[in-house]
Amino acid sequence: MSIKNISAFCCLFNNLSTLEKDSSHVCTGLRIFLLIFSLTVILIIPSHTLIAHSQSENGNLSSDTPNIDAKHIFDTKTAVLGNDIKNLFILIPDEAHHGNGEAKENRFIEQSFLPQNVIINKGTNVIWFSGDVSHEHRIIINNDESLFDSGVLPEYSASNPMVFNTVGNFGYYSPDIDQEAVQKGFVMRGDIKAIDQPNKLNTNPNANVESVGVFMVPTKDIDDYTKDFTEKGFSIESTYSFKDLRGIARDTGSEQTMLVWTAGPSMTTDMITSALEDIGSKLPYK
Repeated sequence: MSIKNISAFCCLFNNLSTLEKDSSHVCTGLRIFLLIFSLTVILIIPSHTLIAHSQSENGNLSSDTPNIDAKHIFDTKTAVLGNDIKNLFILIPDEAHHGNGEAKENRFIEQSFLPQNVIINKGTNVIWFSGDVSHEHRIIINNDESLFDSGVLPEYSASNPMVFNTVGNFGYYSPDIDQEAVQKGFVMRGDIKAIDQPNKLNTNPNANVESVGVFMVPTKDIDDYTKDFTEKGFSIESTYSFKDLRGIARDTGSEQTMLVWTAGPSMTTDMITSALEDIGSKLPYK
């Protein structure tokens, strides 16, 4: 019990003693009830307040708890990584260069990047992988080419890693998008929040995970793609299938699956990039 709580208890006891002397009509049972209730207020409530305050001082643990579930990423456009993750691969999905103001069949999903927003631990490497067929992209952070400029990313290629050694918020975008989208004010944009996480925040405490990423594949062939990923050394963390914005498209059906993969330390970023290039080249996106 803190000094502040002891002082409050003493004050309460004195008040109850006065009540006993001046109010003989108050029964002993009522005095006992008031004493127990007041002790609960003094001792328990401050402890909850202290826990909430502690969580706030440690980076808002409740909102920054790791979450790489595929449905969560689809619904919130956000992934939260634990501090066990050293490498994050952000996917530029096929037709991501089309914006909201265009005909809906021009793209599959209403996200320019998968995940579009992410919370990472300080020191994480972020790598952008382009799955946008027949289009080239560049990634620029904080509108500052001197801070990071990926250079030209053709389809199924990856950027050099960008390591986020500083805590803060970083916006990134791709300036190379469809001109019709530009005219309608569309920007391919995402956000990265780098925080200093406590040691206990692991993405998956039961697995030896070092790298994580998101991929999009046609749902009708999900079993084949899942097998391809696992044979190349990945683990499938979660999947979520959704009706795409295009509707029925040639060779892809009308439903796509967001697939969250993970990899252990035995897979280097070069090995991961090579495997993703091979898988991507087999996709039916045009």
